[in-house]
Amino acid sequence: MSEEPASPVNAAQIEYWNAAAGETWAQYQEQLDRQIAPLGLEALRTLAPAKGETVIDIGCGCGQTTLDLASRVGDEGSAVGVDISAPMLDEYSKMPRRDH
Repeated sequence: MSEEPASPVNAAQIEYWNAAAGETWAQYQEQLDRQIAPLGLEALRTLAPAKGETVIDIGCGCGQTTLDLASRVGDEGSAVGVDISAPMLDEYSKMPRRDH
């Protein structure tokens, strides 16, 4: 299966989030997670993920919300985070998580 090239708008966002913006966000990930935590908690409250569900977190950034989702769906469920920012995903890969 071949991949289509990104549209100019998407290409600009991919470049933006893989350069200084993504690197800066990753550098200040803990502080930024604390700042935006109320938004994530409200989204989780509204979504109300249940044990055993499968969820996808599109635009997961450094992954804190994905990890929160994973803890709510439990071992019976699945939570997957995706993002275009390699620097932010690198931070996600360093975050502590429980083994399944």
